[in-house]
Amino acid sequence: MPTVTVNGRAVGYRKPEGMKGHVVLLVHGAYDNGDYWHHVYPHLARDHTPIAIDLPGRRESEGPPIDDAADYARFFPALADALRLPPFVFFGHSMGGSMAVDFAARNPTRTKAVIALGSAPRWTTSQADIDKWDSDPEGAFGENLDYLFAKGAEASVRSAYDRQLRTTPLMTCKADIAHCRSVAMEGRLDQIKAPTFVVAGDEEAWLDGSHALRDGIAGARFELIPGAGHAVALEQPVALNAAVDRFLATLFV
Repeated sequence: MPTVTVNGRAVGYRKPEGMKGHVVLLVHGAYDNGDYWHHVYPHLARDHTPIAIDLPGRRESEGPPIDDAADYARFFPALADALRLPPFVFFGHSMGGSMAVDFAARNPTRTKAVIALGSAPRWTTSQADIDKWDSDPEGAFGENLDYLFAKGAEASVRSAYDRQLRTTPLMTCKADIAHCRSVAMEGRLDQIKAPTFVVAGDEEAWLDGSHALRDGIAGARFELIPGAGHAVALEQPVALNAAVDRFLATLFV
């Protein structure tokens, strides 16, 4: 995986050769890495230019991990500069969707569109949730897994994703949940002028967050994916890819 230097850190990313269609920055959620997009990336690469990154502190991306929304607000413009990105579609899952919304509010001329997948303008977390990554990491991983899937999710999908998440260092998991606690976008959603697609699974544990984004962002499109929980891109990738295709087709290239 190639890397690019962003604010003194090496950041790992995946990108196809050449440029076509829309540039789509794929940003994963908490405890995760760019492999979350393994069904989405090749589909988008047929007609567009997806760029899947690993956030700092995991795999090829150097630490320390980022634990505050204000620091991520500085990270993403620097990443876009380092990769020399034109205005792009910011496609984020979970906390990555919160980052997409924040970026669009702060950087309107750099944002072609926003796709917020299973996301929210604020996350309900506590200091106890953060501290659990020190005192009981096994319990923290187990609790997280319980929230990720629809009732009918295949056991193989659940177990594979659990193994993927457990490759993330504990200090990075702790930073991720601390970052989520710092997210506060409710009063700024009216600043987002870019076309926005809010999408979630119909069994999403944090569906109120997607509803808040839909209601707070003027003109936002909204769609529920049947038979999916929080890990939509793993549970129902065909339906998700089709929904994203429909949205991208509404944008000017």
